[in-house]
Amino acid sequence: MKLHSIDPSLLVGQSQNVDAKNLKKDDPEALRKTCQEFEAIFIQQMFKGMRQTLPQGGVLEKSSAQEMFEEMRDIEVARDAASQGKFGIGEALFRQLVELDVDKADAGDPETEK
Repeated sequence: MKLHSIDPSLLVGQSQNVDAKNLKKDDPEALRKTCQEFEAIFIQQMFKGMRQTLPQGGVLEKSSAQEMFEEMRDIEVARDAASQGKFGIGEALFRQLVELDVDKADAGDPETEK
């Protein structure tokens, strides 16, 4: 009987105590952290896709514990890579969103005005 594991990418966001209702609109550090979390999830999904391309089989069948360990390891490696900015996805997203916010403010968008 094979048990279905929980998708570990769901656990990435749970480790952060971020309440969306209490976030300040002009908090660049919260935005940077969110972009970094997005990068970690993206990298973890990339690892998951790459692992699926490997041929299955061998002498021993892979257990569910081994699969869970590999998924958890991928999550930690992805978090570490994102926190160090190895791929630069989070930083690029952060710069683009900040620039978009500045452009809206310059245009007089009532959503961005205080």
